[in-house]
Amino acid sequence: MRRLKFHTARVVFSTACLGMFGAGPALADETRAALVDDARKASPDDPKDETKDEKPAKVSYKDGAATFEAEHLRISLTNRIQFRLTDEIPDDHVQLIGTSGPGESKASWRVRRAKTHLEGWFWRPEMRFELQLSWAGPEAGASAQTALEDAVITWDVSKKRTFEIAFGQFKVPLGRQEMTSSGRQQFVDRDIFSFEFTRGRDLGVQVEGALANGRFSYMAGVFNGNAAARLGNDNSKFQYNARAMFEPWGSVGFSESDFESKDKPLLAIAGQFENNNQAYTSNVSDNLNTTIWGGDVVFKYKGFSAFAEILARNRKPQPTGVRDPSQAGVATAAFHSNGWHGQVGYFLKRDTLEVAARYATFDPSDRVKNNDRSEVGGALNYFVNKHSLKVQTDFRQVEDQDRTKNKELRVQMQVVF
Repeated sequence: MRRLKFHTARVVFSTACLGMFGAGPALADETRAALVDDARKASPDDPKDETKDEKPAKVSYKDGAATFEAEHLRISLTNRIQFRLTDEIPDDHVQLIGTSGPGESKASWRVRRAKTHLEGWFWRPEMRFELQLSWAGPEAGASAQTALEDAVITWDVSKKRTFEIAFGQFKVPLGRQEMTSSGRQQFVDRDIFSFEFTRGRDLGVQVEGALANGRFSYMAGVFNGNAAARLGNDNSKFQYNARAMFEPWGSVGFSESDFESKDKPLLAIAGQFENNNQAYTSNVSDNLNTTIWGGDVVFKYKGFSAFAEILARNRKPQPTGVRDPSQAGVATAAFHSNGWHGQVGYFLKRDTLEVAARYATFDPSDRVKNNDRSEVGGALNYFVNKHSLKVQTDFRQVEDQDRTKNKELRVQMQVVF
């Protein structure tokens, strides 16, 4: 004990002398560091350093995602950019803004999407989170006032992914193509059927899970029923969604191209439901009580992929904040609005060069004759590193209710990093 006191006093005295005789700041810092080290070595009763993690943090990079892992936290960061050239080719009697006459085409560059995505878990692996921001403008159904797209916490109650609770803002479970990320599409973008029937993201709560070794999965949720990122519900009604899927031979995955099947075929069959009553909302043009039933099927095998989806929609006008459809001159009868789409693809060179074709159609209202809309198109894709680095080219024709046929040639490069 006497030796310990003498040693400490000697270090303190030396430090004081150096300070008195004008030692430089660097030397003083070194002396203070030495003092701290000597004190630690000389104190056998020092407690364990509480600032140290039980396990060292790790940082890694794989498949376009940078991942940080610590004792009670895991975060993966990805960025995605889609740079697109679109050449609009109108019908012969249609004149585009900025052109000299009917039928003249117009090409333009665009950053179609630029997104930052964070996902991982905190505290425990069963507490997952997801956050996504969009920097190139909002997706359909999202708010134009904020970059926020996804903000969701998922609690794996079962700790086996068989029963989970998700709450926040995320995509409602309707429409396979809508639920498939825009970065994993075979075509440059979704077709007119998806844009018409699906609304994308909303705020709410959902229960979900996978049973029978992942062969059967389910989702059921309650949502506001209006566009995402709103401060509240537009009316006193909620939107209800449910979806169930059966995959007998393994996970098909939410990628339209077939990167999943190797030595066996993959199949997924799903059914889905949605009800959204927008009575007494301020949006007069959308004052409808809408119920949708539908199903989809996906098949993949050795580079070949195919999917088809059908949705049957029943709609009835409802009262709004400014008028009641029961008044004279306002149509109140329910009507049907059904549609379907299908798509096939095949890798000419496995996981590298792919061709695809699609068809989509829907009827806005069965009370109006000959008003169907349709889309037909083809695509050629070159994958450098699967979806993380790819170049896509597609050509499509969209036919409107008045039989106008407009065409588009689109070329897009996607980078995920």
